[in-house]
Amino acid sequence: MKSLPKLFYVCINDGSDTRINKEIKTLSKHFEITYLGIGRDESQSFVQPLCTNFYLVRGHHSSVLTLVKYFISFLRIYYSSHYQRIHVVNEQLLLMLFPFLWGRKSRVVADIFDSIFLRTEKAFVRSLQRWVYRMPKKIIVTDENRKMLVPAQFQSKTIVVENYPYTFYDVQPKAATDDELLILYSGSLGMTRGTQLLQDLIALSPKVKVWMIGWIYDEPTKQLSQHPQVTYFGVKTQQETMRLASACDYILSVYEPINDNNLNASPNKIYDAIQAKTPVIINSEVKVAQFVAQNGLGYVLNSYYEKEVVKLLKTLMASKKLYVFDPTLGQYYTWEAIEEKLVRAN
Repeated sequence: MKSLPKLFYVCINDGSDTRINKEIKTLSKHFEITYLGIGRDESQSFVQPLCTNFYLVRGHHSSVLTLVKYFISFLRIYYSSHYQRIHVVNEQLLLMLFPFLWGRKSRVVADIFDSIFLRTEKAFVRSLQRWVYRMPKKIIVTDENRKMLVPAQFQSKTIVVENYPYTFYDVQPKAATDDELLILYSGSLGMTRGTQLLQDLIALSPKVKVWMIGWIYDEPTKQLSQHPQVTYFGVKTQQETMRLASACDYILSVYEPINDNNLNASPNKIYDAIQAKTPVIINSEVKVAQFVAQNGLGYVLNSYYEKEVVKLLKTLMASKKLYVFDPTLGQYYTWEAIEEKLVRAN
């Protein structure tokens, strides 16, 4: 039996990220995958069984010592075998590993989930983008809007692999009573993703409940997770997150409009909402909010900095059962429908 080609998947996640899980599951059908990530332990490394080799550098990606150990691990693995493809997640790693990847640039795929170049207006930082983007064979982005933000000279090698979920069949009954409001707060959890709004809503009524799933990034969000009206589930698989989402009244999907990266966010929560039949709450500044409004997928806030919270709470309570999801959307916006584009990119 012919062996599969080897792919080196390089990222700073511990194997728990939803997007990474989908990618590894798809790529493992076509490649022998060697995975290198960062994490405190392997308890949430959901991709590990799908990888031929799985390496986790212990620590946190913001630690200089951890990054030094990561760099050494990369070199050891990189030179230990011949890899037909080197799949690098996000531009930070492209910059860090550039001198070593340049020699094998025809094998490098850059997978951009969260662009550092869209977080700043500094000309020097933006100029690095044109330098870094020369190197990979292919560039993957998560939607057409983000493709248009790639410099024109690189768009011909840029491929859109959308952030859609797997088809979901395990929709649950709503857990809240008619006079309660249950909101799912998932993914990257922090002050720029809606913590303040949830704090304000909880303060208004004991009938407001929050289910939290994901990674806590700051102290106010940690405090929110400990509130008696909040249940924090930790990090869960996509299927378990979807199951919990389907039991909620809304999925929170807001982004503070502080940079182009947030304004052009392509959150998987929008498409999770379609599968889970649970509307989102999103702010109007995010460009994908237009898609939400056009398809009746949830409530669009006038602004991320919502001031009329009492009115908002009444509106969310009154309209939570009024959203009807078009079944054709559930068939179209799925990972199964587009995963072949990821394979072609590699």
